[in-house]
Amino acid sequence: MPEPACLELTQAIGALAGARALRWRHGLNGETTFKTVIVKAHRYLGLCLALFLVIIAGTGSIIAFYDDLERSLNTRMRVVEPQDHGWTITDALRIREQLEREDPRAHVFSLQFPQQPDETLFSRVMPAIDPRTGQVADIDYDEVFANPYTGERLGQRIIGAATLRPEGIPSFLYYLHYSLIFPLEIGIVIFGILALAFALEAILGGYLTFPARPKPGRSGKKPRPFLKRWSTAWKIAPGAPANRRLLDLHRSAGLWLWPLLILFALTGYVLNQGGPYARFIENFAEYAHFQEHPPVEPLAEPLLDPPVDWYRAAELGQRYFAEQAQREGFDIGKPAAIEYRRDLGLYFFSMHTSRDLLDAQGNPTETNSPATAATIAIDARDGRFLGLQLPRGQRAGNTITSWLIALHVTAIGGRVWQIAVSLFGMAVVLISATGVLLWWRRRQARLAAQRAKGQPKIRDIANASGRSGQTVNSRGELQWGKSKCE
Repeated sequence: MPEPACLELTQAIGALAGARALRWRHGLNGETTFKTVIVKAHRYLGLCLALFLVIIAGTGSIIAFYDDLERSLNTRMRVVEPQDHGWTITDALRIREQLEREDPRAHVFSLQFPQQPDETLFSRVMPAIDPRTGQVADIDYDEVFANPYTGERLGQRIIGAATLRPEGIPSFLYYLHYSLIFPLEIGIVIFGILALAFALEAILGGYLTFPARPKPGRSGKKPRPFLKRWSTAWKIAPGAPANRRLLDLHRSAGLWLWPLLILFALTGYVLNQGGPYARFIENFAEYAHFQEHPPVEPLAEPLLDPPVDWYRAAELGQRYFAEQAQREGFDIGKPAAIEYRRDLGLYFFSMHTSRDLLDAQGNPTETNSPATAATIAIDARDGRFLGLQLPRGQRAGNTITSWLIALHVTAIGGRVWQIAVSLFGMAVVLISATGVLLWWRRRQARLAAQRAKGQPKIRDIANASGRSGQTVNSRGELQWGKSKCE
């Protein structure tokens, strides 16, 4: 076998492969069109979001079962033995005072009342402020759990603290899902921006699945209908090359799940940026979110010792609910929560009503969410009624938002919807991973094309190696005859 001829043959094959890669690259980056811009925007925005989406969707697929995980892994702080004598709101408020006496550094500002006989009393905590000096206490936890029947302090923790201890894993994953490792104030802003970017990415991806406008055929044959041409994007081509199957998997998965991608992106923004969302949606529909967009302006100084105490606020809350139920035509259920905002001088008292969104078993869930519990705002200075917020049937903006949020946090739909949301999270991880892999493979092809730039043109190589039986056809492609290597 003549060695020079075989070397020329090898060079020709390499040049041919490089030329094809260059031709593909030229087709992609040649004439700038609107769709080319969309392709690049989708690609690079997706690359920027990929890691965040893997973390957010991966943790979301787990915390879809958050309550179950908490009860299973954190039984000590989440589950108690039911007692026949039950508990009252007054009992819960006394326990709150006891928790503050046990640790004067803590200000227990929120109580979430148990909804089941074996649930604990859950409290949120912030540092206490010395009324004489104004000094803020140093405290190393923000959640406390107590037995609602005995008042026993069952445990405390910082939500989202990084840990490998089983009882802390659900809380850590929950915090990681909406704030990563950032401080809460920074994390919710970053994640609000990421949620909008994710929505834009889904819109760009959806647009790219539309088939190109057909060119008029010379034969005058009518092109296939739009839906038939678009149907290709919804499925994976059997027997296609690996790269094509990867593209089909990425594209079809995103297309089938597109409504959920938009839903979870937008509700992710609402959950992280409730205040800006409230101000935006009020331009189009009636909407109220007392916690995020309160009915009063912040006070110049925190109101540490309000004239209306917790007991009086709870009493007023129940009375106001009875009055509003008669006026608005809804039924009252169990008390859900009470919260005092010292920066506003307001109490928020929540109860479950017939206007709640319920799970598949008809049970109220997410008692601290405006999506599934009604809330009344009470002025802590004089006890005035400042407003009622119902999850649905009162304001159009609240009704729509409540349904969307409840779907996001799996507060409705029961076990079936929890499983669906968990599978959806895994699918988002898959879509993100296949997108990165597609970019990587195309990047490798571009690099190979760049390396091939310095090689002689195919026609020159082929003509130089004509003695090897290689010729070039009218399209500039090598065609093979009898080789001297044989």
